[in-house]
Amino acid sequence: MITELFTPYQIGKCTIPNRLVVPAMVMNLCTEDGRITERYIRYMEEKAKGGWGLLITEDYGVNEHAKGYRCIPGLYNDEQIPGNIELTSTIHQYDSKIFAQIYHAGRQSRHLVNGNVQPVAPSAIKDTFCLDLPKELTVDEIHQIVKDFGSTARRVKESGFDGLEIHAAHGYLICEFLSPFTNKRVDEYGGCFENRVRFLDEIYAEIRKNVGPDFPVQVRISANEYLLGGRTEADAYELVRHLDEIGVDCIHVSNGMYASPIDKQIIAPMYTKHAINMDVAEQIKKLVSCPVIVTNRINNPNMADTLLKMGKADFIGMGRGSLADPYLPKKAKEGRFENIRYCIGCLQGCEAGLLNDDCATCLVNPRVGREYEKAIEKTDSPKKDMVIGGGPAGLMAAETAALRGHNVTVYEAQESLGGAFRSAAYPLGKGELSTFVSSLRRSLIDLNVPVKLNTEVTEEMIRDEKPDTVIVATGSRPLRLNIEGIDGANVITAEEALLGKKDIGFGPIVVCGGGEVGAETAHYLTQTNQDITVVEMRDDILNDMMPLSRQCLLGYMKETGVKVITNAKVSRITETSVEYSDKEGNTVSLPAETVISAFGYKAYNPLEEAAKKYCSDVRTVGSAVKAGNALTAVREAYDAAMSI
Repeated sequence: MITELFTPYQIGKCTIPNRLVVPAMVMNLCTEDGRITERYIRYMEEKAKGGWGLLITEDYGVNEHAKGYRCIPGLYNDEQIPGNIELTSTIHQYDSKIFAQIYHAGRQSRHLVNGNVQPVAPSAIKDTFCLDLPKELTVDEIHQIVKDFGSTARRVKESGFDGLEIHAAHGYLICEFLSPFTNKRVDEYGGCFENRVRFLDEIYAEIRKNVGPDFPVQVRISANEYLLGGRTEADAYELVRHLDEIGVDCIHVSNGMYASPIDKQIIAPMYTKHAINMDVAEQIKKLVSCPVIVTNRINNPNMADTLLKMGKADFIGMGRGSLADPYLPKKAKEGRFENIRYCIGCLQGCEAGLLNDDCATCLVNPRVGREYEKAIEKTDSPKKDMVIGGGPAGLMAAETAALRGHNVTVYEAQESLGGAFRSAAYPLGKGELSTFVSSLRRSLIDLNVPVKLNTEVTEEMIRDEKPDTVIVATGSRPLRLNIEGIDGANVITAEEALLGKKDIGFGPIVVCGGGEVGAETAHYLTQTNQDITVVEMRDDILNDMMPLSRQCLLGYMKETGVKVITNAKVSRITETSVEYSDKEGNTVSLPAETVISAFGYKAYNPLEEAAKKYCSDVRTVGSAVKAGNALTAVREAYDAAMSI
């Protein structure tokens, strides 16, 4: 039962209508010169429609070379104000409040995204991710950046924002001055705490000069950087007492920087424990008189309400949760928890795109960043739609088509929904993947969409049903390579192993294939087996996995003793072994009681041509076209249904 989440609370003199906060998240939806776009406004508006109490914009650069990403906004000149006035005016049509986060990226930037200018930092120390050697700032340059923060704050207020957030977290410039990990200066801006906090103090004072005493100003901090020589909780406690004394209106508690361990990252993968910052936030709340926001790996409204009830914080930040479902607050308030599209922590859309200097999106919500496009509205000419396949692509297509008013029926050959995504939730740390299929299922029930399980669609069925549209979402099937012994009784697929279709003994296991499926299956089996080897023909494993998640899984595999052999081409499987050719062409034999076939997948599409005989509108989506990931499949399914 939710008791705390939808009560109002103050930040300074601003009343926030509920305790749910959308923290700043880079989306890359603006222009290269920092101007707000219609696309960005509609993206933010969707969250206001969904009922979030406070929206915090992605980090606004305080000068033209302060950015860490190419297409993030700024308020470093007056020409950028009109777009922001349009943004704040749009949000103020709803109950939500909106703060602008302002920052300087410091060393966590690259000249390629920042006007071809060398990054700057308190000390000339490369970031382990960005890898551009930064220039050490002079005192005069520091003073100029302080002024930049002040003038940006003035424009924030003039643009109609309800408050602002100083980004002093996540390894960006202010955080770099605060941390002895990145600040090695010996002048008035380095050394003891009083010197390292001086930059932030001067920024805060300059901001107050520009916005006055009553405009809400909060500060986001990393409570722990999880680095040898970096800031810890003890340093955070000292810092927040100081911030409270100088008069900040709220403290936003996060963690990490780019150089931090992957499972302690600022954008947490699925392997990070939930509410990672709750305990440090609780202690900070005891030390300060201002409100406290806690964020990172919280995406469940009941969990959020419980954290408030426990006194862990005053507000709960749910960044990725707001991407997955911008209407999470509205659904939670109405008690429709099964309908919430929960964040699954995959990072495939929200982070992987940014790594490629693209905009962010979301696997479970293909509308993210596309809210400005065609709305999901009822059609004037409903059609009879036949969706073949009950995996994520088929279910997304069915939901979207039904929301548009079409008469949809889903046909699934198996006894349950989910397709390959069902077994994808079995590996350790990935249980939340099942929430995606679960919420789609609930949505189809509410939309009165018939779902026919254990129903293998045939050409005759398509002929008899006479659909106006057929969406083929039959997915992919495991590859069965032409290898001697591949059909042996001791050989099973990764999916069979994960779903418990066949019992596996305690003898040695060889997993053939070092992609995401093979490696995750190997790690999963370490719960009951100690002798597991992954054999991969390429020179590395997990090349198809999101890079941050990949680093986590590689570490877990090492910890649990999974052996990995690369540059190994499987040539033969016997009842007791797997034979492979090594890089030099030598034949090597590995003992194997059980062999897991994880050679990859191929598109499975037995019905497209048959469907075209009886239906003029046939659309094939996802892995039925080309075996790939769920992000692509879901997006294609959504697009197909929107165009019916």
